[in-house]
Parts: sequence; structure tokens; C-alpha cells
Amino acid sequence: MNTFWQFENRWLITATLRMKTVLSVGSRASLLPAGSDLPVIKTPEGDPFIPGSSLKGVVRTYVERVLRTLDGMNTQHPEQRLWACDPLDEDRRCVTGAQKKALFEQAGEDDARFTELIWQHSCTACRLFGSPWLASRVAFQDAMLANRESLLRLTEVRDGVGIDRDLGSAKTGIKYDFETVPAGAEFRITIVVENAEEWEVGLLLLALEAMKRGELPVGGKTTRGPGWGELVDLKVQHVGKDNLLAYLTETAQPEQKDPTQLLRRFSEQLNGGSHA
Repeated sequence: MNTFWQFENRWLITATLRMKTVLSVGSRASLLPAGSDLPVIKTPEGDPFIPGSSLKGVVRTYVERVLRTLDGMNTQHPEQRLWACDPLDEDRRCVTGAQKKALFEQAGEDDARFTELIWQHSCTACRLFGSPWLASRVAFQDAMLANRESLLRLTEVRDGVGIDRDLGSAKTGIKYDFETVPAGAEFRITIVVENAEEWEVGLLLLALEAMKRGELPVGGKTTRGPGWGELVDLKVQHVGKDNLLAYLTETAQPEQKDPTQLLRRFSEQLNGGSHA
């Protein structure tokens, strides 16, 4: 069981998301008289960015789908099941509110035992990304715009119309516009993973590899074109107990890890089903 009680390791994952199409990451309605109906979220300086919550949602959803497929194929990591619950459905969570109450009573006043019981009953995804009862061990920073100077404009405005589902045509009186970030924009991504085993980082890298291939969109309206890009300059660094003090005192750099090797070892460790 990996918790935050003491430092075991830290993984630092960095990359750049280069947009091939426009990006739609909406904010609340504009307060400007001539503002867009659906503006892009921006910093106080006016630069668009991608919230860390948006990136985490995309990555977690992808990892959950992969875990459910692996579980259906009876593919396991040594001595443990790889699976994902439905975190949005109270009745289908790995640990429901009622189960949590029962586990609390079972543990008595032993907090360590209660945490262990919650961990034992939690799915692979909730152990890594968090749940109502477990803190996430994966933190996504807001992805800030990295190439402001090379863009001709920071945002563009597109028109949209509401569709009449019965007629299959534009519905009268429902026209709107929405703001987007132009293609070519680059966003710097930083992910910090605390006290994770190497195979868990390999699992996380599955989603990042999909983004690297340009197969995993980000933001809204992705079925209409926006949100498609590719991940470049993917790097993984590791800090363990042996180099913790050197890292904290800035006398040494974190150990560089090869993402391809991490993925290969994760795949090789799987058993019980067909896998690449």
C-alpha cells in the first residue's frame, strides 16, 4: 500500500502539447458587451491555458477504459487485479458510502487499519487517481501557453448553431459563437506522481503515448474538430530515497527514465491474457 505517510519516490513527467487543430477549453460566459458566448479560459494576463483538471479527466478516463479491457481479458499485474470502477455512479464505485461506513466500523478506532481496508477494496484507478476516500497520487499542473510570441493571435471566434434532433437541421433562433485557441499553440504539461510503483507510471504512460500519437483529444467539442494535438518532448524523471537529499538541496538532478522502457517493462509484467 502506497500512502503519503513518508516519502518513497517522486516521478516528474513533462511534455509539450502541440495543437494540430483549434482548442476549445471553455470558461463561464463573457462579461464583455461584445464578448463570445463561450470564451476560452484565460490567465489574468489574458493567455489561454488548459486547466490541470481537464488534463487529468482526459488521462484518467483513458486509463479507466484500458483497465476495464484488461480486466475483461483477465490480464493481471503480478498478484493483483487491474480494474476500474465507475467513479460517477455511487452504486458502482469500488467503495460506496455504505461500504466505507462498514469498513470504518470494522477498523474501530485504528486509522491505519481503516486506510488499509479502503486501499484493499479500491480499484486500480482510484488508488492512483484518487476517490472520495483516497487522495490522488497524480497531480496535473495547469498547462500554460508556451509559444505566445509565435502565434498571430491568441484566440479565434467560431460560429455554432443548435440542431433540431427531429429534423436533423439547424434550429431557428439558436445561433451562438465560441472562442478557440488557434492550431499551432503549444502548452507545457507537468505531471507529478507521488509514491508510485514503476508499473503504475507505465500505466499512466499508456494515456500519454496515445496523446503522443495524436489519438487523445483535449477540451470540448472534440467530435466536431477542436482539441486534437500531439504530445512532444515527453520526459520522465525519478527521485527516490537514495537521491532525495541531493535533489532537495539541488546538488543533483533527478534520474532520467526512458518512457519507452517503462512501457515495455509494464507490458512484460502483465500476465493471464494476450497483450503486446
